[in-house]
Amino acid sequence: MTWQCGLATQAQDGNIPMKRETETAYFEKISDYLFRHAAERPGHEALVGQEQRLDYLEFSRRVELLSRSLLASGIGYGDRVAFLGPACPEFMIVMMATVDIGAVWLGLHPRYRIPEFRHVAATATPGIVFAFGNIDGRCYREELLTLRQEFPCIREIVLLDESAASEAGVGYASFMDEYSEECTPDWIGDAREFVTADDAAVIIFTSGTTGAPKGAMISHHGLVHCAHVERSRWPDRDMRMLQNMPINHIANIGMMSSMAMVCGGTLVFQGRFDPEELLDIMQRERITFWLQSPVQFHMVTALKRFSSADLPSLRYIIWGGGPMPEHVVAKLRTLDATVATAYGMTELGCYVTYSDLDEETGILAQVIGKPEPRYDLRVMMDDGRTASAGESGEIQARGDWLMIGYYNQPDETEKAFTHDGWFRTGDVARIRRDGNWQLVGRLKEMYKSGGYNIYPREIEIVIEAHPAVALTAVLGVPDPLYGEVGQAFVETVPGISLSEQDIRRWCRDRLANYKVPKRFWFPDVLPKLPVGKIDRQQLRRSLAGLNMSTPDGTAS
Repeated sequence: MTWQCGLATQAQDGNIPMKRETETAYFEKISDYLFRHAAERPGHEALVGQEQRLDYLEFSRRVELLSRSLLASGIGYGDRVAFLGPACPEFMIVMMATVDIGAVWLGLHPRYRIPEFRHVAATATPGIVFAFGNIDGRCYREELLTLRQEFPCIREIVLLDESAASEAGVGYASFMDEYSEECTPDWIGDAREFVTADDAAVIIFTSGTTGAPKGAMISHHGLVHCAHVERSRWPDRDMRMLQNMPINHIANIGMMSSMAMVCGGTLVFQGRFDPEELLDIMQRERITFWLQSPVQFHMVTALKRFSSADLPSLRYIIWGGGPMPEHVVAKLRTLDATVATAYGMTELGCYVTYSDLDEETGILAQVIGKPEPRYDLRVMMDDGRTASAGESGEIQARGDWLMIGYYNQPDETEKAFTHDGWFRTGDVARIRRDGNWQLVGRLKEMYKSGGYNIYPREIEIVIEAHPAVALTAVLGVPDPLYGEVGQAFVETVPGISLSEQDIRRWCRDRLANYKVPKRFWFPDVLPKLPVGKIDRQQLRRSLAGLNMSTPDGTAS
């Protein structure tokens, strides 16, 4: 591979190919780093969960056993393995075991509803689903049963909380007992040797401009290379990283988990974001690296106790995905840590712009940093020119570290790239005179709420399926907490009434809660353009004339 440097050395366990640079090893697979650290620092803490603490040796042992079981159960090169659960040690064990043998891992968000589970299953056709049967009081038994009945590709559902084992699936211990002894060392060694750096490691589902989620395939090289770049930007030798991002989010898989694996750091899990608990965890676990979305930072800094928080171990405070209010940045700067921002997205697989580590607070609140020189990036104007200072255009990227493509969607993959191989992010940036890029908008209709990319059409399809709805349009509008939130305009079928409570319940049953619009309005007739399409600009202008405090969601 042209991106690799150094001479091959004998693997520590005789199976894993290891390649070294002068200071930092570049390995074929992201999972190779686990076994390297297990050999070099076996007693170093790797994973910390609510009830368990695993060092690298135990982490590698559990991954090895699960890798053998997966192979014996019939999972092999290129097969998909899904995981439903929160950020926790089990998530990392399943992901590392999957990618170690050349299979492809994908995450299922616990907030998904059955239509979203179905779409992912139909698109990615996983062979095994590892799942928690109960998460935060929600039981997934019926949904897991539905997936098993409707999708023959799912040969096994393995339940990680043994008490939930039922007809919905087999318990994890039973799965391991059945298969772990059947795989020989030669078998697993051959499987590992077959995997290359350019193979897909994970599929992360995002949304396209049409609203249909697409599964971006990220390669081992993408995860490894981007983690090395990130590590060079934010060096942290004894990293202890708070990990509470969703398992189907690139911030979790790429920016956090992969970086921790490359660094040999410690991941400290918080399964569900809770601001009060977060401060306790950070103090108790001596967190050094704190990466969150702007919304999460806003909620933590709003706590009364934040001003007196004692976090002497903290070294880095990082956010991505959009601008941060200046007053929040100023609060974070009261802590004795480096404060910085960056920009990335699922298809990029990593952060590609980084702010200077000594950037002024006022500037830091507005920008996404400067382009990383090791990535091929450009801002392209509508007229085909590359933007200069003071101009705005679409952020585009090119390189072998980008996503491989959208799984099982070649047409969507082709549309995502220009004819000369540049990936089109759909995000619009302005190049400032100081070299920083400023995110000023997004192409088409996508909006970002709480760090999530949300596409109105996906929501509109759900709303339009309600029998009382004739037409609908969803807009993203500015919000001081979430960055942007959804506003839905709903035209009902003549003679049929529909309350905000009813349509909100309808959406909650079919969408992850972060996609449900924050407000619903019910005009008699939606404005239309001459061609018959809904006039979205007119709707946006009409928002200024609506009484936002109207309790029933109707226009004033």
